[in-house]
Amino acid sequence: MKVSNRINDIPLNLKFLMIYVLCILIPIIGINVFFYQQNSDNIRIREQENLRKSLDRAAAELHSMIDESVAVSHSIEGDDSLNEVLDKTYDSPVSSYDSYDSVLRNKLKRYMPVYPNILEIRIYTYNRSIQTGSNYYVINQAEENSPWLKPMLREAGHAFRVVAYSEISGTTTPSKKMSVISDMDQGFSIVKPDYRKFLRIDLNVDKIYDILTREKDSLSLQLVNENNQIVAETGDRSKPVYDADMTDWGKDDVFVSNLGTVSYVQGWKLVGRANNDRITSLLDESRRSILWLAVISTLIPSLLIFVMLRSYHYRIKKLARHMDRVRNERFDQVMLPEGKDEIGGLINAYNVMTMKINTLINDVYKLEIHQKSLEVERVRMEMNMLQSQMNPHFLFNTLNALLVVATKNGYKDVTEIIKSLSLLLRRLLRRADDLVPLKEELQFTLMYLQIEKFRFGDRFDYVVDIDPRASDIRVPIMSIQPLAENACKHGLQAIKGGGIVRIEARLSERGLTVSVADNGIGMEQEMLERLQQAVRSEQAMEGHIGLRNVYRRLELFYHECVQFRMMNSPEGGLTVSFQIPLQQLEHAQAKPSAVS
Repeated sequence: MKVSNRINDIPLNLKFLMIYVLCILIPIIGINVFFYQQNSDNIRIREQENLRKSLDRAAAELHSMIDESVAVSHSIEGDDSLNEVLDKTYDSPVSSYDSYDSVLRNKLKRYMPVYPNILEIRIYTYNRSIQTGSNYYVINQAEENSPWLKPMLREAGHAFRVVAYSEISGTTTPSKKMSVISDMDQGFSIVKPDYRKFLRIDLNVDKIYDILTREKDSLSLQLVNENNQIVAETGDRSKPVYDADMTDWGKDDVFVSNLGTVSYVQGWKLVGRANNDRITSLLDESRRSILWLAVISTLIPSLLIFVMLRSYHYRIKKLARHMDRVRNERFDQVMLPEGKDEIGGLINAYNVMTMKINTLINDVYKLEIHQKSLEVERVRMEMNMLQSQMNPHFLFNTLNALLVVATKNGYKDVTEIIKSLSLLLRRLLRRADDLVPLKEELQFTLMYLQIEKFRFGDRFDYVVDIDPRASDIRVPIMSIQPLAENACKHGLQAIKGGGIVRIEARLSERGLTVSVADNGIGMEQEMLERLQQAVRSEQAMEGHIGLRNVYRRLELFYHECVQFRMMNSPEGGLTVSFQIPLQQLEHAQAKPSAVS
């Protein structure tokens, strides 16, 4: 009550400002900020996922190139005729050339056209009776110290190895190479060969760079070997992807994808740094879009609300000023367009009232002097009568004015609702009976439900199923309407649509059973049990006051004989019912009702 009084003390323009700020401006800003945060997070997550997929796709292509070379290596190692010629000791260069012409010449070259990712295939052997040339080479001291062969000689037992190195050919600058090296002694040969042989398959480095540069718009990539050495890289070299100690890999914009788990690529990885300019561009675009959306969603409602509230505030303020003048016996007309809404109806009613008062005052002044005192007293009495009628009937006069406006403008739904509300209020003011027929209580409840249906629209409907034999049975007044109000207020307002309130009344040998059910959200069992205890106790409770009033009214008439239940329906919603024994009904019907 104190809060309501304080709200009533706030000026109308300040109330409108509070409604605008608290209910429109702050929610719109909050929603847009929240939406921006969510959208930004989604953009980052989506871009990181895309970058991860791009990195994994590039790593898979590199691994496919290496696996392709390993497969070719297996095929070459399994060639018995090749191994036989390479392991044979020749007594002269001529016999070595004969074997080359007859067997070795096209053994390795035939793979190059089929596999475009392979640049060159070479076999190196310790069989010094073979002449070096074409794709076959005798291992010398320089080859043993080369960066591609030395690891194979130092670490025995590795059948395959992927090596990246720089090789100098003649006087040209060093060229980067990446090769798959296989120890042919670890291959398919069952008999230990006489001479150790190594197969070197050079990968097409240009193809590797094509794979890395394909993602340059979104990622700066670096191919790193098992020794954490950069083999190939793209992007801005002034912004390294990682430092020497690999401490930079844990950052959000750095991604790592291993080439595989097999021994020959174990430790090889593809490292990428995200191009933050792209993400920043997407975030800036999102920020601009949301900013424009916030401006539009704030400006248009603000303009509409300003126009509408200004219409209300200006006319109410004008009416309030004229009503203050009434205290000084100035009954001036409100000279402004009234409008056809509720405020217009009030202004019209005020103008009619002041016009009648002015007419009455003028008639009084035209009376003869000897009747002046008597007429003045009569006017005073009539004014008192009008003022006394304003208190209980001001609302009815206002409703009637609204009814005239609604009927005049063809608002059929509004007309019916105003009629129902007027009848409902008149019944509350005039009816003082303790017991009323069930059909009258239901008629009162249906008027309330009709008003609620006008509020909810298609979201809400009601069904009434009454036993005809129970229509004339007298029940306590206001014993059903609060149950229907509780179903609408607590059961249906939380669902979006399809709400139904079902009222049933049955007369049987056990007595009269009345139930009000809804298909709303229902109530947790623990909370339902606490509510049932609170309804039957004297403790203060928040909400559901109508349930306690109904229970107290039933208890007052029927004591402990009445059964009052609340339960969740299996298909959802809450059902509140009470049962009055037949004997108690007959006893109550025999008592006379109190009439004021």
